[in-house]
Amino acid sequence: MRITPEEREREQVLFREEREKYPHLFDRAPMTDADDVLRDIGIDVAWGARPLGYLRSMPQDFIVEEIDIAREVHTIDIAAPAGADETNAGPTVYADLVKIGASTFDIKARLAHLIGVSEQDIGFAGLKDRSALTSQRISIRNLKNPAPLESINEENFFIKNIRGGKGVISIGDLWGNRFTIVARLAAPLTSAQETEIRAKMQEIAESGFWNFFYLQRFGTPRLLAHRLGILLARGEYELTVKTFLTHTSPRELPYFMGIRKRLVPLWGDWEQILTEIDRFPYHFSLERAMIRYLAEHPADFTGALAAIPDQVKMWLYAYDSYVFNKKLSALIKTEVVPMELPLASSFSPADWEPYLDYFREDGVTFPLRAWRDFSFVRVASRLWPTLQSIEFHNAAFHDRFAVFSFSLPKGAYATSYLMNLFTLSSGLPMPNGIATNPVDAKKILATGSLDDVLQRFHIVLERYQQNTQDAVQE
Repeated sequence: MRITPEEREREQVLFREEREKYPHLFDRAPMTDADDVLRDIGIDVAWGARPLGYLRSMPQDFIVEEIDIAREVHTIDIAAPAGADETNAGPTVYADLVKIGASTFDIKARLAHLIGVSEQDIGFAGLKDRSALTSQRISIRNLKNPAPLESINEENFFIKNIRGGKGVISIGDLWGNRFTIVARLAAPLTSAQETEIRAKMQEIAESGFWNFFYLQRFGTPRLLAHRLGILLARGEYELTVKTFLTHTSPRELPYFMGIRKRLVPLWGDWEQILTEIDRFPYHFSLERAMIRYLAEHPADFTGALAAIPDQVKMWLYAYDSYVFNKKLSALIKTEVVPMELPLASSFSPADWEPYLDYFREDGVTFPLRAWRDFSFVRVASRLWPTLQSIEFHNAAFHDRFAVFSFSLPKGAYATSYLMNLFTLSSGLPMPNGIATNPVDAKKILATGSLDDVLQRFHIVLERYQQNTQDAVQE
């Protein structure tokens, strides 16, 4: 369900008004990825003491630039406007999408609306982080005239390097991503801490790191995706919908936790539930899509879930990731770890075998009924590396932050690398001691400058800065 910029702005105004009236409902503890949080997503190994590393103070603290199969890096830099390249004519328009503070799905929906194509006509190789500054390739079919792409002037994305060609970009059509990341420090590193971090970096550069699926795979901030995946795997579709709508998490603001609690006694009264959540169309966009469907088709919970297909896929794959993490954690303790493990979403019983004990614990029986009920879920035999290599580029250490640049193959998480160096934290409020001064990571590493692209996105960044200042003052 597409959210218009006007709806988003009204929601932000309401959010600020409600925060002024009920400040205690917008207060929560800083979110730190401590060992108990990691255990909840299946990561259970001994990490030892690590300094706190705070990520995503601003989106430009977390830069992701896609590397295509030919190993070309598609940067976030603003290219000189040159118009569409007509030298490679074809039915497909290719371009680079640079975005900030928004998900790939959000931008895909907005772009499709702006240029008059369906969302299915826009292809991309992989999802990029919401709370980040990212660049990725896209393909567009059925666009008769690429000229509108050149004049798009959205506050949170722009299009560059427009060219014609054949074919489409599909999920997985990339080599990986280049990351440039600022980790902010609650206190200056001691000499011993910096020495230990550098030693770990060297060890990982030589031997790799354990390839765990990190938190973003599990639906931040509530970290509920694998739990919903278990319910889907059991065929408990009504409970899946109800849990997604009403389950509360300490990582969610108390204000929204209160709304979810108010929905519990309303269960089945879909119109009344819509009245409760329609005030926040962006925050509850997925919930609204399901409840709108149920308002027209009461008790069809399979159809309600099919109204948000990308999320259903994510939840089922999150369960794959959860049991993978649990199995890898157990194998690390035995010190006998195969180079690869299968993922569970497969029709091959051999791929289920490593996880049978976990399936029994969770009351799950394979093959899943959900694979039949939701045909859009991809089921295929896939092996996943247990140890991940890294191409390390550079690092710089300062009193209150450290900057890292490295490249990872597709499917690998930057946070899965950084968790070896820091106890990670993100989101508002910030932990005590975190500085909010602007950091140009590219300048520090002598790989360019963020000046132009940050000026292009100044409206979004001013909003981030205001939210951060409000949180600090509270």
